[in-house]
Amino acid sequence: MIKKTEFLANKINQFIEKYGEVPPHWIFKPDSHPYSIFWRIGSGNEFCDCFAIWFEENCKTTEERIDYFKKYTPPPRWLAAVIDNIWDLEGWNEPFFDYTPYLKKLEGLEFTGTSEYEQDLDDEKWLDKE
Repeated sequence: MIKKTEFLANKINQFIEKYGEVPPHWIFKPDSHPYSIFWRIGSGNEFCDCFAIWFEENCKTTEERIDYFKKYTPPPRWLAAVIDNIWDLEGWNEPFFDYTPYLKKLEGLEFTGTSEYEQDLDDEKWLDKE
């Protein structure tokens, strides 16, 4: 769990003023890849901390988490992050985690892009991005 400092509380309030809540990563930085170094340093890392704190405080049930992500159609490459957040998984932390059953669950929940997940995630255009 990330400690909610005064600095992070102020950043969270800035997001709430701008968006009404803390938006998902792809809204904060639309042309980004989930495994970009951007999310590990500077403003990207600060955003991740803000998101984690806000999401944990405001999206407690699976239904609330699903509803939250449905408001912000995720690009296919971000579906694993959506899955990890909805079902409180850490697939990214396991070398060969199979997201297939969860992608099917998302499809059943009317999320789009599940069949493009791997292609978008592995697209070479991300090699040129930060």
